[in-house]
Amino acid sequence: MQHFNMGQVPPVTFGAGRMSKVPRMVTSLGGSPVLIIADAILAQLGVTERLTRHLTAKGLAFELAADVSGEPKEELIDGLCARAREMDAAVVIGLGGGAAMDAAKLVAAIARSGQPAQDFALAAQPLPQNGIPAIAIPTTAGTGSEVTRTSVISKADGWKTWFWGEDLMFAQAVLDPELTLSLPPHLTAWTGIDAVAHALEGATARNTSPAGQLYGLEALRVLTDALPRAVADGADITARGQVLWGSMIAGLALHNCNTHMGHNISHALGSLVRVHHGLATGLALDASLPWLVARDEGACNYAKAAQALGGAETADALPDAFSKLMRACDIPHELPAECRGVTPEALSAEMRNPANIGMAKNAACPIENGDFDEIASLMLRTPVAASIG
Repeated sequence: MQHFNMGQVPPVTFGAGRMSKVPRMVTSLGGSPVLIIADAILAQLGVTERLTRHLTAKGLAFELAADVSGEPKEELIDGLCARAREMDAAVVIGLGGGAAMDAAKLVAAIARSGQPAQDFALAAQPLPQNGIPAIAIPTTAGTGSEVTRTSVISKADGWKTWFWGEDLMFAQAVLDPELTLSLPPHLTAWTGIDAVAHALEGATARNTSPAGQLYGLEALRVLTDALPRAVADGADITARGQVLWGSMIAGLALHNCNTHMGHNISHALGSLVRVHHGLATGLALDASLPWLVARDEGACNYAKAAQALGGAETADALPDAFSKLMRACDIPHELPAECRGVTPEALSAEMRNPANIGMAKNAACPIENGDFDEIASLMLRTPVAASIG
């Protein structure tokens, strides 16, 4: 009999227009002042103003930090923590993609401690017990950060570092598909394929569980149907809502069972060059799935994932089923031009980095040192785009 634990799930409110419920949540969690941590682009698009208008109407004071651009840096986190202390924030809101939500949950967890973020990296010490309650409002559908107990930020040199623990969980999550309507097709595809990867890896990991299977396989079924439709017609609010829901339950698969080779490769690549995480993860799975399913371990779960993706119920059908979904979402089979100078040796070294190797060790089959070199070479056999952008 397998033994496992199911992680907690924050209260989730879902539906078009549900951002209007945020003031009530803020009041129930402690009131104002509120620190809003958001993607910089959302201020330009007027999305932050939609949120602040709701808060102002209810007399709730706030400060807006629309400072997140790309993966948050350690320096930014420490600055936001200082700002939260200075304003004595009662609630933190994370508004945006995974980067903004990762920043918000980490700031909420550690700000009151007065310690720098690096003190808690890689679980060097337990997270403080006096965190600020936080609300997640995703504007992309992919990371599932609204329901996970992990946060990823970068050091000044681009090296990724991890934080994890139950104290990183949001107190509330708001899934409003209206907020995803402005996402262009390529970002809809790239963030969505990240959600597919969370679901697939959670359902096929070495430590998968009935929870990982429950959430992961259902997310694959939802996303296989809805993601190509959302990419093709960004105004399809029904498809947008289904992708947002699929992303959240894929996040629960990740939350319960973690990831494996796809994310090991993509995080390693992201430490070497600037590349969109979702795109890198999709391409990493495309390259590594044939290698994985050729091993005996995990065949039953790979077969279940293949069926959920619309393929035959056999392990060897999984790579093709995943590739077909990539093509249905108009994701080219090519690495960005920025990857041109990356060598297999450098990628393999980053895959074996202590911050990344744990993901690889969660693959169903044992991953030996020599395997990293082989898989890195497979990844870099992917054609590279002719030009940047």
